[in-house]
Amino acid sequence: MTTPVWPGTSVEVLAVAKALLHGGGMGRRETGEEVVRRVGRDALSFLTEAGFATPSDIEGGLEYTGRGLKIAVYHYWWVHEIAVRAFVEMAEKPLSPCRRAEVDSLYVECGLGAPNHLPGTAGNARLTEVRVRAFASALRELLPFLLGADRDALIRRASAR
Repeated sequence: MTTPVWPGTSVEVLAVAKALLHGGGMGRRETGEEVVRRVGRDALSFLTEAGFATPSDIEGGLEYTGRGLKIAVYHYWWVHEIAVRAFVEMAEKPLSPCRRAEVDSLYVECGLGAPNHLPGTAGNARLTEVRVRAFASALRELLPFLLGADRDALIRRASAR
């Protein structure tokens, strides 16, 4: 193939199509919701071992129910904010106003770390995966508190943060 370089000149060019090693290219990318579901099923599998039902799909992610709690991890976006969020909710008290708390608030309330240890911002698939794994790790640390006798009061205190 001859390609003009400058008026009156040309260069011979050989065009070669090459397959990418990962089989990708300009193919379809995973949505944040798909990343949360894929990574979450693996990273949060300890919840099933702790007596929670297998996860169910919710809008944006996954939800585990059992032991009187609902635990959800989901991909969230609003205008210019894209994030991964996680919450714990008391399943037995559906009308209580303080029955749900964000995982980062519970993490702080239990003295496990600062709120910036669990950032939610996730502008791409890789960050979404990192955030889901961070929330899974935090939930693993929180589980003894969430299954303890004082969990209702803990969730109420964390929901007020």
